[in-house]
Amino acid sequence: MKQITRPILFAFVHIEEVIVVLCMIGIAVLTFLAVLTRYVFSFSIIGADEMATFMFLWAALFGAAAGFKYNQHGSVPLLANLLPRGARRVADLLVLLVMAGFFLFLTWYTWLFLAQSYRVGQTSPATGIPVWIVNAGIFVALGLCSLRCLIAVVRDLSGRLRYPNMPRLPE
Repeated sequence: MKQITRPILFAFVHIEEVIVVLCMIGIAVLTFLAVLTRYVFSFSIIGADEMATFMFLWAALFGAAAGFKYNQHGSVPLLANLLPRGARRVADLLVLLVMAGFFLFLTWYTWLFLAQSYRVGQTSPATGIPVWIVNAGIFVALGLCSLRCLIAVVRDLSGRLRYPNMPRLPE
């Protein structure tokens, strides 16, 4: 039983990375096959570019969620580094709260867009895939970004180091 549950638990804990890896592999394989069939066999795979675009969108958004999970998202802390330690901590918390609010806003409007595309029955032009499926991935990824930002706020409030390998700056 343990051998069965371990991979499932790993995939659940690392869902962002699993989705990004699967999307990137899918993009590479699909693009290779599209080029091969077009130039070698003289026919095109219908909707290959559309599917690659959907997978790229999911990979980018789930990659952003993974970046927040591992605290590897982009930032330019020039002004924050000039502040004293206590003020720097407050600035970091404010930035995280603003980002969480922004991602919650995007998540809410993605939910509205998802519901509308489901209600209308909108499909993608080339493949006929229901657009709500693509939007559901966007909704989940943005929700994970919100969750990861809020987890970072709790982590910072609990006093754990945000950047454990960063040298201490003089006060």
